[in-house]
Amino acid sequence: MKRFFQVTIVVLSIALGLFFIYKGINKHFLSPCKVYGPESTIPLEYQQVISGMCNSGMLVVIGFFQVLSGILLVIPRTRLIGAIVLLPIIFNIFLLHYFLDNRPHELVETGIPLAITILIIVFYYPKWKTIFILK
Repeated sequence: MKRFFQVTIVVLSIALGLFFIYKGINKHFLSPCKVYGPESTIPLEYQQVISGMCNSGMLVVIGFFQVLSGILLVIPRTRLIGAIVLLPIIFNIFLLHYFLDNRPHELVETGIPLAITILIIVFYYPKWKTIFILK
């Protein structure tokens, strides 16, 4: 059972890492800033926040850290560091959707990566416990 859990964490880490590498590169090169039309069903507050972050260049910074954390998640020795770097990013994305967007499918789409990130950090509890607890 322990071996199954280890393999599951490895597979989830690689999948999450590749996903965030793609999302980070997407913010840099593949998609321009979103322009919401008057017929959009997305809440106005969410549109304003995303437009402001896009126009200020903040999404590029977020994209950089998504790529960095994705690369760290894929490499076995740095998997814990990648999850720690990713946690505040995905937590803020989840909260942004929870408070401003509040569409149920968006909460699920951001909640799953958040849960996987927390699961990875919990799995590596014995390692990070020794970092923070001095004997």
